[in-house]
Amino acid sequence: MKRLIISGGVRLSGEAVIGGFKNAALPILYATILTSDISVIGNLPRIRDVEKTLSILQAIGAVVVFSDPHTVLIDTRAVGPCRSPDAAVASLRASSYLLGAELGRFGKARAALPGGCRIGARPLDYHIHVLRALGACVTEESDAITATAPQLTGTRITLPGPSVGATVNAILAAVLASGKTEIVGAAREPHIVDLCCFLRAAGARIEGDGTSAITVCGVKGLHGTSYRLMPDMIEAGTLLTAVGAAGGEIALHGASVLHLSSLIAPLSAMGMNIRTEGEVLVASREGLLSPFDLIAGPYPALPTDMHPQLAALATLATGQSCIRDTVFPDRVLYVRELRKMGADISSENGRVVIRPSRLRGANVRATDLRAGAALAVAALATRGKTVILDAEILERGYEDISGKLRMLGATTEAR
Repeated sequence: MKRLIISGGVRLSGEAVIGGFKNAALPILYATILTSDISVIGNLPRIRDVEKTLSILQAIGAVVVFSDPHTVLIDTRAVGPCRSPDAAVASLRASSYLLGAELGRFGKARAALPGGCRIGARPLDYHIHVLRALGACVTEESDAITATAPQLTGTRITLPGPSVGATVNAILAAVLASGKTEIVGAAREPHIVDLCCFLRAAGARIEGDGTSAITVCGVKGLHGTSYRLMPDMIEAGTLLTAVGAAGGEIALHGASVLHLSSLIAPLSAMGMNIRTEGEVLVASREGLLSPFDLIAGPYPALPTDMHPQLAALATLATGQSCIRDTVFPDRVLYVRELRKMGADISSENGRVVIRPSRLRGANVRATDLRAGAALAVAALATRGKTVILDAEILERGYEDISGKLRMLGATTEAR
């Protein structure tokens, strides 16, 4: 998909099924390296980042077989360290998890410096900090990181900030280490919990996930297991903002209300009606939207991955809205694109100010994954046609977003 074309002004109505969570899938896929066995992962989203990750696993020796479109068998018995292809690794931020997984199993690891979306600086210094704390010798090269450790040893690790990536690598490296590891200041995100649930199912001893203090007691080895990924809270949140922009009523199957609480609260305060009917999340918007003043931060705060979509929705509010992102303050490239659609929006020092706007269809460019989602949300609110260029970036985190929006009544076309 090079272009996503959306003709706005159509109220949404219908049902959609929320897929597996990208942010949980990637660390769990790398964690299968630690099992030296066969793992079966269900509810796997068929998105570009997952496909790239599976190709990296295959390149280092894993056997990957799909039993159905969203269930994959991964045999990591023949996997070897330091074999990962630089080009594939460099295109994917989550490939940094190779370091913790390879180091934990083999005592040595190598990964090209990872890429990902252009949302500001995301250095690997916290990752290096946790690996060195566990006893690894880490070398930083111009284009890669290598690490060796004859024996990883459990220790107390204090993170300077609640980094999701560093928390993941600390857990991966500590699972097979000798002794007990305490991770203080750990990230609390639901996908950290999902990773720990998978590892426990494979025989790991982990406590405290979901809090800022995680304890890992090293074990001699892990075994294969079957595991079903948690639903994608960001996909669900994006569809909630979509119906907020277009109006109408939609029903989302498989969405976790618990994980969405930090988003449902501000959307409800804006004037949306969001409720549960059994295991289905129903959302509607009929009247005007009220403005907001929000801060995106580490879980359980509002997720940074919903910041751009909320900014797009705020253009329809009756007054001035503000959103400040404390995780990625430079995540503002979407602002320029929304202006092309008539948005009165500005950004400075990580604070985005959005004023009431009359949006119009335009040719815009998806500068990163969530920026593309924000443009799709804004397009649904217009009376014209919007062409989102570089729309293939949406395939990194959304499985057939054009098709799901069509199922909800939107007029979309992927080219």
